[in-house]
Amino acid sequence: MLLAAFAQPALAHLTPNSEITLTVRSGEVVADVIIPRSEYAYASGNGVSGDAASLRAARAYLADRFALAGPDGDLWPQHLDSLRFAQVQGPPDLLARVRFTPPQPTPERFVMRWSAVIDVVPDHFALVVVNTAGDSRVIGALRHDLQEIAVDPVPSSWAAFTSAVSLGAIHIGEGYDHLLFLLALLLAAPLIARGSRWDGIRTMRGTFSRLVQITFGFTLGHSATLVLAGMTAIELPSAPVEAAIAFSVILTAVHAIRPIFPGREAWVSIGFGLIHGLAFATLLAETDARMAQSLPSLLGFNLGIELGQLAVLAIAVPPLMLLARRPRFSHYRTAAAVGIALCGSWWLVQRVPLIVA
Repeated sequence: MLLAAFAQPALAHLTPNSEITLTVRSGEVVADVIIPRSEYAYASGNGVSGDAASLRAARAYLADRFALAGPDGDLWPQHLDSLRFAQVQGPPDLLARVRFTPPQPTPERFVMRWSAVIDVVPDHFALVVVNTAGDSRVIGALRHDLQEIAVDPVPSSWAAFTSAVSLGAIHIGEGYDHLLFLLALLLAAPLIARGSRWDGIRTMRGTFSRLVQITFGFTLGHSATLVLAGMTAIELPSAPVEAAIAFSVILTAVHAIRPIFPGREAWVSIGFGLIHGLAFATLLAETDARMAQSLPSLLGFNLGIELGQLAVLAIAVPPLMLLARRPRFSHYRTAAAVGIALCGSWWLVQRVPLIVA
């Protein structure tokens, strides 16, 4: 996780992966494509200067890896309306608009096939959004092991809810800054502070109780701001929020080495959880403004975050509780905390300049 964290972009929540918005109209489906330029360059090996040669290569790359097909498997004719490299928000992207013509005037259920970037980069995903009559919904995400998705132009409310759950789970899985913040807090959960040092180990019951408090506090904090920001349409600049998250990672990592707020980890997890929740809300609003203002979708997105978070905790907590009783736990803890602090410092160095940019 630490190695993957260093590879994360400075603003991990601004177009971190690809996005395809399918607008269904009478007689056509128009796809607006966003691919992060750096990810495209790595996966394709093509140039990204924007000259004629790089645009030709990008057109050929996209045509080979993007298609719509009917239920019978027949591919629909496609026409590339536009393609360019541009910086709209966050890092530069490859932006394209592709027009597909279905065999019948009113498109019914169809299949989207996509392998751009995800065929080479396993942790990249492509978010799929369907827009029908002004109603925009996230229907799922394509990954290395899932390169095809069925598209219903008029998805059910249940499908929208499950898509929100999936999006939340994917985001927390990709959100190394959120996970490392939580793991740094958990490193100190088994410890007892005396003065300015960690000098003692809690009982198994005491450790488990502290782990529950920290996890619940983080959940409470990020859930509150996620729902509040979504339902009130509050918008905050992304750069300061991302920098504050990087700082929270550093602070909690240092605390795992030397106690800064012993016994108050749960309150710290609530406080910084409020900030992490703003980042979740920003991602959701940038992905789909309608979803961000829909309470069921917000709850689904939050549920997905919790499920992903619990999956990580199920892996991390048992060995942590066992290692805490080992004589060399302080060495393991310090090494892990230093690694987490380095990641947070790397993110902070990347993100602070973007506040004044």
